Amino acid sequence: MTDDAQRRVTGPASGQRTARLAVRRHARHLLRDPTDVGSHMARLHASLELAGAEPVQGALADLFSCFGAHDAPLKRTALQLSQGRLSAHATRWFEAQVAQAALPAINPLATRWSVLAHPSADISTRARRCSVDDSRMLAGQAVLAFRAADKPAQNEFLHHCVTCHDNLAFMLARRALLKSGAALPGDWEAVSLQLEQTRELT
Repeated sequence: MTDDAQRRVTGPASGQRTARLAVRRHARHLLRDPTDVGSHMARLHASLELAGAEPVQGALADLFSCFGAHDAPLKRTALQLSQGRLSAHATRWFEAQVAQAALPAINPLATRWSVLAHPSADISTRARRCSVDDSRMLAGQAVLAFRAADKPAQNEFLHHCVTCHDNLAFMLARRALLKSGAALPGDWEAVSLQLEQTRELT
């Protein structure tokens, strides 16, 4: 493999590792000094280098939980940086909070990437344990595992869906496989029934 090819293979992964380390470093600093604006913004910038929306939303929720109405310009700047990575409803929620008091420590905007804020208890089990991005990624991996007849990987995916009540990941994977004409074995149907029963009870 040429040097250029090697860089193309390792570059993105290396960048993700660097960004993840930066996020953790700034998060540790914020645990010591939650009002350090520089660390909040540096962590947000590092989060933007990571895949998915959840790291960005988690960092933004921490910032909004530390600064109130007097810091509206700071909050607006942070939101503008993040806007392209957030879902439409999350963007609307944050926009509504820009000129308000600091968010409570427990709030619906926090994610598992937040270190100062914590997700509300009324958020679904799936949303607390994994993000929409995670569910989509896991579903894609499950489809590949099925096509490769990788039974251990399939079992791990099904176990995840049941344990985390991840209806979204299961639905996406099942729909993609059925659309391709795959005949799903009994364990997939059993998980489908179990998740359906769980939904009926909640």
